[in-house]
Amino acid sequence: MPSVTVDQEEVVFDDGIPSEPNKVYDLLVGVLAGQGRVVVAFVVDGVDSLREERNPTSFKTIEVSTQTHHELTLRLIMETMKHLIHVEEEFLAYACNVLKTRWSEVFQRMDQLINKIKPFAELLDNLTPYVETYHPPWQQEFERISQEQADALDKILIAFEKGSPADLSQELSGGFLSIFKEGKTFLKNESIPYLKKKVTDGATR
Repeated sequence: MPSVTVDQEEVVFDDGIPSEPNKVYDLLVGVLAGQGRVVVAFVVDGVDSLREERNPTSFKTIEVSTQTHHELTLRLIMETMKHLIHVEEEFLAYACNVLKTRWSEVFQRMDQLINKIKPFAELLDNLTPYVETYHPPWQQEFERISQEQADALDKILIAFEKGSPADLSQELSGGFLSIFKEGKTFLKNESIPYLKKKVTDGATR
């Protein structure tokens, strides 16, 4: 007989276990969402369907792993922060090189700059739904930092469009780097401790 477990606990279905994995998934996602939990693994007969492009029509076992929104958000921040350790130095170096390098070459390296900025910008974007849903005590500060980061990015793009090395260097070393450092400090001192407490307390709301 097929079996379904969520976080290692057997699931009992009122109308019996659906025969198709996708129907099991749809039912569980709806129930878990009401509990403030998110499916992070959906393993059908040993293969995680969330990571493999498979659509099985039957199964023997389904093992589901979940996390609360707090756990998921904390993990997202921690993983992103690992990739931002040396970015400050890279921003400063890039800003200095802008003034020493031909503009055509600087322009060609724009993708490199965007790739350095992207993880931080995406992190703030991905945190926005959490903040708007749970209204943490640091919501206003987060929204300010998020907006200033977006404004700083706009100024960087304007400097590129103007073809101004001086403006680009200034916006990188002054505007964007300043809000980047402030954002990292904010996440470290406000968001992470708050989320860790939520996770420790087992909160789902």
